[in-house]
Amino acid sequence: MRPLNILLVGAGLSGAVIGRELAEAGHDITIVDARDHIGGNCHTERDAETGVMVHIYGPHIFHTDDEEVWTYVNRFERFMPYKNRVKTTSKGQVFSLPINLHTINQFYG
Repeated sequence: MRPLNILLVGAGLSGAVIGRELAEAGHDITIVDARDHIGGNCHTERDAETGVMVHIYGPHIFHTDDEEVWTYVNRFERFMPYKNRVKTTSKGQVFSLPINLHTINQFYG
């Protein structure tokens, strides 16, 4: 396949991944974004005074059960394994969220 000149608008997580994949496939990629960095809302910066990484747009959690996705993102940065478990309490009992069949069985059980 002949290399293409491709313009991507948006350098958030999806745009950055698509751009990387297309470039690795041999295409010429230009990415434009309103911000001066890639990664969209996942962007962090190191505070010059303290050395602490700061979540510029607030904290974000990256989680996936897809081994291919996990392997891919760990090519670029070491991610800490994380399982997102959201719970709520009502009348002294703990329930899983988002609501699913297990939650309904717990509640009405």
